Amino acid sequence: MIIDCNLITLNSPEDILPYPATKSGLLDEDKGYIKYGYPSSSYPILNMPYILEDYDGNSIPPGHYEIVLSTDRKTLYFVESNKIKAAVPVAKLVEKAVNIEEEREKIKEREKLAKKYKNNKRRKPLDQTERKKQADMEASIDASNAQYYVLHYKNGNIQATGYILK
Repeated sequence: MIIDCNLITLNSPEDILPYPATKSGLLDEDKGYIKYGYPSSSYPILNMPYILEDYDGNSIPPGHYEIVLSTDRKTLYFVESNKIKAAVPVAKLVEKAVNIEEEREKIKEREKLAKKYKNNKRRKPLDQTERKKQADMEASIDASNAQYYVLHYKNGNIQATGYILK
């Protein structure tokens, strides 16, 4: 009895295994500081220790709120879970001019780094621009006055102040 055997050539491990083979090691999305890190936000977070009430009897409990400046720059919003909880009119707004030369220098520096590490991306340092943006954000509330709270907002080159009656 003669059995005809055809020789099968295997090109890769995927031909043998019933599941796809992957490279060993951690992927970027599996690393702890990326997987469990706080998601970046473009607005400052306020830790408010006070109970705020309006004339209608509505109140906002103490907690963590994202402070958002409206697009027309006339209102500051208290945002919790992507829902607006309160609106505070802006009493004072300061917007600093952006220095064009500094921005050009930053862009040149990023391009220089990208060119230097073009062939070896693993050695390229992490981009810190988002962290620097977050470090430049701030929101605080001050209760030193007996008649009103003062809400301070700073995000990059924009500073706003709002007053909330007690």
